[in-house]
Amino acid sequence: MQPSLSGVLQILGWVALAALANPAHAVDGVMLIDQNRALAGNVTPGDMPGFPVTITLSGSYRLSGNLTVPDANTSAIVVAGGVTGVTIDLNGFTISGPTVCGSFPIVCSPVGSGIGVSAPLGARAVTVRNGTIVGMGRSAVQLESTLNTIDNITAISNGLVGIFANTATVTHNRATKNGFNGLLVGSSVVMYNLAVQNGGAGIGGISNLIINNTLIANALVGVAAGDSAFSANQFSSNNGGAANAQFSGRAPIGPNGCDGSVCP
Repeated sequence: MQPSLSGVLQILGWVALAALANPAHAVDGVMLIDQNRALAGNVTPGDMPGFPVTITLSGSYRLSGNLTVPDANTSAIVVAGGVTGVTIDLNGFTISGPTVCGSFPIVCSPVGSGIGVSAPLGARAVTVRNGTIVGMGRSAVQLESTLNTIDNITAISNGLVGIFANTATVTHNRATKNGFNGLLVGSSVVMYNLAVQNGGAGIGGISNLIINNTLIANALVGVAAGDSAFSANQFSSNNGGAANAQFSGRAPIGPNGCDGSVCP
């Protein structure tokens, strides 16, 4: 029996209502987030309308548009404590806040507590990748627990640190004109990053492996190594180009380049 026209229209109506009731899911099962979805809330259970978007479930999340937070004290995306296994793909989009960091000496205003993507202690195995975070009151990305990955993030003009990570793999990122360090990392593998004109060190932290990064014109040093092992990095014009001030801390484990020559 062929369905009647009214029956077909009723079925189409049910399909449309189902789509409206669950608009954040892509066909591949990845949760989509844009400004309207963030303002509506309920991206995951317990997520209130507005910012931050709170992620309470493991899984994959992808931006489908830019996000803009209202002030320097508001974070954009927060992974709740205790959640393990979250991937946040910015998908080429931008998370923006109101903070602007000027030229040297780097002064940022307004500053605050806002973070682009944040995961506190207890939120493990978080991956953030593929996009730009600019103008947050505190940091672009701040992952405080373990087994995290930050890849291909551009962090520009954030009030304190571009990228903060603990026990992470930090690769292919760019940090420019952040208020303090471009990258502040601990017990991490840090490779193929670019840090330019940050208000502190290009890369700072302890107990890291720092390999094949490029550090240019950062206010203090290119790498504040502490007890980190580092090699094959390229340094230029850090600390105003002062002689023997491209890096500090433990002696390198292999040669590095300073202004086109092997560092002394």
